[in-house]
Amino acid sequence: MPRVSVIMPVYNNAKFVQGAIHSILVQTYTDFELIVIDDGSTDGSAYLISQIADPRVKKVYHPENRGLVSSLNEGLSMATGEYIARMDSDDLSTPDRLGIQVTFMDQNPSIELSGAAFTTSIGGRPKVNPIHHDEIRTWLLFHCCICHPTVIMRNSMVQRLGVRFDNNYPHAEDYELWNRLAPQIQTANLPINLLYYRLHSGQVSNRFKAIQNDSARKVRQRQFSQLGLQLSDQENQMMLDFMEFKINAGDYNNYARALGFANWVLEQNRKYQVYNQEMLNLAFSRCISNLPY
Repeated sequence: MPRVSVIMPVYNNAKFVQGAIHSILVQTYTDFELIVIDDGSTDGSAYLISQIADPRVKKVYHPENRGLVSSLNEGLSMATGEYIARMDSDDLSTPDRLGIQVTFMDQNPSIELSGAAFTTSIGGRPKVNPIHHDEIRTWLLFHCCICHPTVIMRNSMVQRLGVRFDNNYPHAEDYELWNRLAPQIQTANLPINLLYYRLHSGQVSNRFKAIQNDSARKVRQRQFSQLGLQLSDQENQMMLDFMEFKINAGDYNNYARALGFANWVLEQNRKYQVYNQEMLNLAFSRCISNLPY
């Protein structure tokens, strides 16, 4: 039984899928299985996958497209490893990715899910997300700060909590899951670049941006509900302004409304104690001051 199960759903990614698979097969850490699920591709992806002879690759072919969430959940059901890692079919993992992540998880038994830094250009500056659990959980109220294709998690946690992705949050299913898990487990992000995250016109975040944004809004509203808050359209827009660092300190009315909104949320958090109060205050302060983490 391999220690790591890598799950890679594929749908119409013939241009990139061989590179993505190759980046896993050449890992310096070799005790893994790669579960490749072709979800009814029509562009030749399935043929390219069929040509791979490495016995560590487990191949699944759907006769028709079922959607990403279905493939992800199928992969979770198939995974036999102690750890489950995610990989997208248009990205590239660094050769030492699995070795670094397995070592980290072995040395930190309290961490049940972790991500890592990534770049969006070869040789570019890594994007480092919040590192420690309280930071991650707090920033998840604002946006997704765990990069899905860098994730590794314990299979024991997946089994214990019955972890599955939710179809009700299309194109933000990862963001929904991280928020759902954060109160129950310890998370981390390694400040080490372990992935080249490919930007291209065909990726989900470009093709389905409006749907993704709506799903993310639903996730945030669920989180605000835990604080006893139901945001109006205007308040939702204020939250977006915080997330996108659009608070204008030179506009007194805008700045005053932003401070009022932040203090309102902080007061509710003081009452319900959902988030670390200091971290939440820091997050709002950084947004207002235009100081991304």
